[in-house]
Amino acid sequence: KPSRDLETFENPNPERDYTIHIEIPEFTCLCPRTGQPDFATIKIDYVPDKECIELKSLKLYIWSYRNEG
Repeated sequence: KPSRDLETFENPNPERDYTIHIEIPEFTCLCPRTGQPDFATIKIDYVPDKECIELKSLKLYIWSYRNEG
């Protein structure tokens, strides 16, 4: 079920700087101008500090914007 809550987990290597790359190719939403379905790929790169974003949680968060324009 889509949710606006992001879950995280403890970074297993907080002393290291490394980049996490996430691609969500199936993002859908409504065009704010026409109200028609719109499609996009979301790409996120981040360097985690103490916590990392849980991927399923991120996917549900992104899906929570499906019906917004």
